[in-house]
Amino acid sequence: MTDKPCLIHTEQGVSVSYNGHLLYSKYNPAKNIVKKIAETDFLPGSVILCLSPVLPHGLRELMEKLPENCMAILCEKNQELFDFSASFFDADSLCKKKVASNRIFRPSPSELDALPQWIYDQNKSGQYRRVIAIDFSAGTQLNQQYYKLLGEACTDAMMTYWKNRVTLTKFGRKYSRNFFANLKAMPRTTPIENFLGKITRPILCFGAGESTDYFFDNIAIENLHRQDFFILCADTALAALQARGIIPDGVFIEEAQSVILGSFIGSAGKTDVHIFAGLSSVPQLRRCFRENQVSYFFTEFTQADFIDRAKAKGFLPHANPAFGSVGLTMVHYALLFRASAELPVYVCGLDFSYSAGRTHARGTPAHKNKLISQTRLSSIYDFKAAYNQNALPFTEKSGRAFTTTKILISYSQIFRQIFAGAKNLFDSGKTGISLAIPAKNAMENRASKISGKNPQEKSVDAAESAEKITEFLEEEKNALLNLRALLTENLGISEAERREKITALAACREYLFLHYPDGMAFRYEQSFLNRIRTEIDFFLRLF
Repeated sequence: MTDKPCLIHTEQGVSVSYNGHLLYSKYNPAKNIVKKIAETDFLPGSVILCLSPVLPHGLRELMEKLPENCMAILCEKNQELFDFSASFFDADSLCKKKVASNRIFRPSPSELDALPQWIYDQNKSGQYRRVIAIDFSAGTQLNQQYYKLLGEACTDAMMTYWKNRVTLTKFGRKYSRNFFANLKAMPRTTPIENFLGKITRPILCFGAGESTDYFFDNIAIENLHRQDFFILCADTALAALQARGIIPDGVFIEEAQSVILGSFIGSAGKTDVHIFAGLSSVPQLRRCFRENQVSYFFTEFTQADFIDRAKAKGFLPHANPAFGSVGLTMVHYALLFRASAELPVYVCGLDFSYSAGRTHARGTPAHKNKLISQTRLSSIYDFKAAYNQNALPFTEKSGRAFTTTKILISYSQIFRQIFAGAKNLFDSGKTGISLAIPAKNAMENRASKISGKNPQEKSVDAAESAEKITEFLEEEKNALLNLRALLTENLGISEAERREKITALAACREYLFLHYPDGMAFRYEQSFLNRIRTEIDFFLRLF
């Protein structure tokens, strides 16, 4: 046996020796993996992670057993084993055939870190539903922890896709409606690019969690001046700040439902606060503020051709991934707003958890609603949130017993994944889930103002942007009018030509059907076309 991978011939097949160890049995190399595949039930829509398949043992049996809407991904983290096994897979007729049909893939070791996102992107049509990881050799022992985390990350990516799919089913129509409504008004607003890299003060970000209360309870509020900090807050935290006499420089909002407008009670008409709104957020907000007080950013709420066409026109504002939490979006832009990475950004109120009886900071809409609804039989404390079936107890960073949920945990995990390495990003909150960033009290660690220019700065021509938006909306309007005619009128064309034209117009306008439970992709079926027809008039009113 050698330190390099090499073939070992046995009585019942070929094994591999590597670093003094056999990666397959010395008696019957293929027996274990073939048996495991035979005993495993592969449901439709499965993605199989074949971990460390040094030789093609078991692959033929796997591919013969898999339903048509499944795929296998050959995952090898060890570069030596990956290079060693390349010739065996290239020579194997099964693998060649299946690669051509997009059912089996072999990413390089350097591509494995991006595999979860790749799986998410591949599932645009919703044909995949689960991830199954199978050890194909003892080579997995060389990177056991990595393969474990890879399997969990791929499973999380699949679950995220379906959670987002459920969200689109519930709110997709509203997202699309708001997108077009806000798009029409965007040329009259202030471009968010005007803020990128321009802030020369330390930035203080507030969420609506309990740590916001602890922050203000332990400082002299009169010492918190806007000339010392650029203050940002999430929409639901605005009222909590205002109740303490603090007017933030900016408020972030992504909520698409009009219920969020209650967070802005008492702010209408005020000119010293700026609104940073997602393009898919509630458009009625513009009635509360002057349009030049609003700046739009674009949260990519779905992957769609109509969004890609808008991107190609060049008028969309700065885009960001769909984080799921407006607090994460706020931190994302706070880091972009600062003129230099030397400026600190402080985070407070992003607890992603709550204590028994409380869910939000004092003064927030949730807290006010409990005060308003209080009776002799109804407490101001919200114990239902802490003791329902979705509540998960845990000990938060200050040592107290707190409650969280799976969705809140997922937000905290996203925060850590994205922001853990950000320079000069600090946690000023005293409660909640650990954010994996250094803790610092913003009031005790004030930084001096700095001067700097934005290296990303770009000029935004409002007139040119307005012209492009008008052109885009006119194109969409004409396409919908043509589609309506094809669906309702006898235009004297053949069925084949009608089908071709309808498909060309409807398939790339996902806003007509992305909110249907089966709306992952366009289908030329009469029931599907009937539902699309009902959506056309709704969206025509927006154009």
